[in-house]
Amino acid sequence: MLAPQCRYQSAFPTVAQSVPATRRAARAVLTDCTAGIDEECLDRALVIITELVGNTVKHAARLSPCAELTLIADDRALTIAVHDGDPSLPCVPTASSPDCIGGWGLRMVQDLAAEVGGTLEAHSDPHRRGKTVRVSLPR
Repeated sequence: MLAPQCRYQSAFPTVAQSVPATRRAARAVLTDCTAGIDEECLDRALVIITELVGNTVKHAARLSPCAELTLIADDRALTIAVHDGDPSLPCVPTASSPDCIGGWGLRMVQDLAAEVGGTLEAHSDPHRRGKTVRVSLPR
């Protein structure tokens, strides 16, 4: 395993204003500390960050007044993780569930990651209350 070139962690309140503020902060961090990140990878990462932070604001704020964004970049991958205090795991709908009311943003995130060989996973966090949604994008 390579040592991370960049590790960024920041807490944010689960309010609507956090979505653009967190995206701006992430753009600055990714631009500054990920040498050679191409514009397509940066744009993909920012769309994913926007969706994950937006989902946390929309779905977890009642149980989680604060959440946390973590970015880890090395020579091989960019990992984006959002942790919140709501233990409910999100459901990613499939193409065969067109009547599904929610989750389509996560489906988009999953598709964006899969297009470049990346992954989306959500899991209960055994060390802290809540869950973490993590996306890994190859670089």
